[in-house]
Amino acid sequence: MKVQKMCIIAMLMAMAIAVAVLESFIPSFSIPGIKFGFANIIILVTLYEFGLIDALIVNLGRVFVASLIRGTLFQMGFFMSLTGALLSMIVMWVLIKCFKKLTPIAVSVVGAVFHIAGQFLIAIPFLGTINILYYAPILLLISVGTGILNGIVVILIKKTKVLENLKLKYNL
Repeated sequence: MKVQKMCIIAMLMAMAIAVAVLESFIPSFSIPGIKFGFANIIILVTLYEFGLIDALIVNLGRVFVASLIRGTLFQMGFFMSLTGALLSMIVMWVLIKCFKKLTPIAVSVVGAVFHIAGQFLIAIPFLGTINILYYAPILLLISVGTGILNGIVVILIKKTKVLENLKLKYNL
């Protein structure tokens, strides 16, 4: 990997970590565990511009370092975040590769829904009950809304062609 590309990936990871940590200070409006997923904007942009492996590096770095900063490393929230992040990223990558006409908004919405699904995959066995699924409709509704918002931001970032120009400049 070229040094310039490593620097860009490190910058994207730092941005994702900063956004994830800052987002934890936003109140959840009386709904426990609700987050907007703004760090997923960085992950989705990385998927579009650099591909799965680089997005995986950024995403894993974000989950581990943000959890370390928050003091939740290796707690239930960490595993929920990790599972949701990996599942949603893989699904978004498949959508980007197989359905090239899908907009970033559609990809983001599906990713947000699968992020919630991944979190339930951890929460149900950890809590030992499926009753947590009663919480699913509100989480899915909110995830669709945040997925739309995040997808719009991804479109706006892609329109700037900042990363595309960096890739051309450094022949990446």
